[in-house]
Amino acid sequence: MDLQTRLQEDMKTAMKSGQKDRLSVIRMLLSDVKNIDLAPKPTTAEEVVASYGKKLRKSMEEYEKLGKAVVVEKLRFEIAVVDEYLPKKESAGDTEKLVYEFVAKNAFTEKQFGQAMGAFMKAYGTTVEPSVANSLLRKALAGK
Repeated sequence: MDLQTRLQEDMKTAMKSGQKDRLSVIRMLLSDVKNIDLAPKPTTAEEVVASYGKKLRKSMEEYEKLGKAVVVEKLRFEIAVVDEYLPKKESAGDTEKLVYEFVAKNAFTEKQFGQAMGAFMKAYGTTVEPSVANSLLRKALAGK
C-alpha cells in the first residue's frame, strides 16, 4: 500500500473514531503528499512527510525556548503521528556497524570527510539518523 492510500485509510479511521487532533495532522500530510506534482524538483511522498516532520521539530524547539509547554506537548503529539508514516531508522549500534563496514570498504581519509559523508548518506540515508552517522563517521575516520 502506498503512502497516500495509507493516509486516506487512516484519515477515515480517525474521522470515525473522533480523533480530531490526529485527523488534522493526517489531513495536512495528505495535502502535502497530493501536492508533490507542484514541487519544483522531483520528490517522493516519504521525503514530503519527513520534511513536514522536520518543520514540526524546529517549531517545537522554538516553543521550548519560549517556555510554551502546552504548544510543545501538542507538537510532540503531531510529531509522533508523522513518525508513524516515516521509515524506521536504525539504532545507534546498527548505525555504528554500518559506518565501520563503510569505512573498511572505502579508502576515505579524515580530510575527505565531506565526500565520505555524502557517499555514506547516499547509500544509507533513508535508514540512518544523519546526526548520529555524522559523529560516528568522524570518529571512524579519525581512528583510521
